[in-house]
Amino acid sequence: MQEEFEVAVVGGGPAGAVAALCLARFGRRVALFEATAFDGERYGETLPPEINLLLRHLGLWEQFQALSPLESPGILSVWGASAPVEVDFLANAYGSGWHIDRNRFDAMLCSEAAGAGAQLFLRHRVSEYQWEGNHWKVGPIRAKILVDAAGRNGLRLHRTSRRKTEDVLLAIAAKILPAVEGPSDLRTYIETTPSGWWYTAPLPQKEMMAMFFTGPEVYNNQPFTLAEQLGDAPLTASRLEGGRIASTRVIYAPSSCRQPMFGDHWIAIGDSASAYDPLSGRGIFKALQQAKLAADALNAMLHGEADRISHYATKVHRDFDRYVSQRRRYYAGELRWSAFPFWQARLLRAYA
Repeated sequence: MQEEFEVAVVGGGPAGAVAALCLARFGRRVALFEATAFDGERYGETLPPEINLLLRHLGLWEQFQALSPLESPGILSVWGASAPVEVDFLANAYGSGWHIDRNRFDAMLCSEAAGAGAQLFLRHRVSEYQWEGNHWKVGPIRAKILVDAAGRNGLRLHRTSRRKTEDVLLAIAAKILPAVEGPSDLRTYIETTPSGWWYTAPLPQKEMMAMFFTGPEVYNNQPFTLAEQLGDAPLTASRLEGGRIASTRVIYAPSSCRQPMFGDHWIAIGDSASAYDPLSGRGIFKALQQAKLAADALNAMLHGEADRISHYATKVHRDFDRYVSQRRRYYAGELRWSAFPFWQARLLRAYA
């Protein structure tokens, strides 16, 4: 006989892990499924200063500090003009941001969920899930509620995988071994080129993460090399000079929002609910914050207060609409390359 749970969470990323953690703290019987054991190739992440208060609120601050994250003191941006503009986090009321190892960060969150009572299934990719009578059959277990935290594509729950797509970017990501051990500048760099924009940041492992973001309309229709893109980005090129590429991959990065976001006995959270452009720098912050809201709503629903789920969905949709407006304004601020296809496409959307 299959083991029974109140909630099955599919996806052990930040959203799924925090939802499972919060539900377990409420005393709910939770199963958390993660397809990996956090041992794959990950390219790091930079967290905004606002994450500090949220981690404390979730009771995760000491556990986070035990990961030895690398301080992120600010952002240096070349966007809309040739002169760099600095955002200094020393003046931020929340303190500094952080560069993190994503494998260690996600593993810590899942460990905390397990410590709170959630049953963690590592190396378990959920491929079978269906509603049977009065419960979900999810892999080896049964649950009353299914939480889809499976990432930007999400689970295919009947006809509920429709998404409102704002834009799609492709990122050519590279892990760089610097010529000099340990970066001297811990800031995040952002720099535009005619074909897209660069993002570079140090990693806690004394490596550098470099990502070039462009559109499918550019990547698929013209010869494309990172060396050429560095030629149009002097600040980034100077930072990476002498470094050696350790690994590369292409990452699909859509900005989209799920329609609808919940249904009978299921709910979407994290990137499965709404996925943001990495330029926002708020993907993980959004995931943790909204996962806590979703857990509160699910706990209330299990107590018979079903309307809390719709309040959660309304907030996620409003947050996404606000993010889209801010994103369009920011892309519209880069007019130097307005004759090039990448920027033309995003300027048209900004003024639509």
